[in-house]
Amino acid sequence: MKQFEEKMALLRTRFVARAQTEVAELREAHRQGDMTTMRRIAHSLAGNAGLFGWPEFGAHARELESVLEQAAANEEILPKLEALIAEMPH
Repeated sequence: MKQFEEKMALLRTRFVARAQTEVAELREAHRQGDMTTMRRIAHSLAGNAGLFGWPEFGAHARELESVLEQAAANEEILPKLEALIAEMPH
């Protein structure tokens, strides 16, 4: 069991680093108006966050993905992006 826990701790650390990079990419994609990239990143984060112990972060990623899928206006996207950023694991 200890080996599994050590492996999961390593994977969680890697997820946090990747999530921080992906959130930076989300911000840049938002700045550029690239909704396709934003949807791809939000989908990835939503799928992985809960697995690594951040269900709230994953829920916010799913909400952002949902708004992006609806081709919502920026007034709807920005609050979801900010909520995701606020829950970012560290």
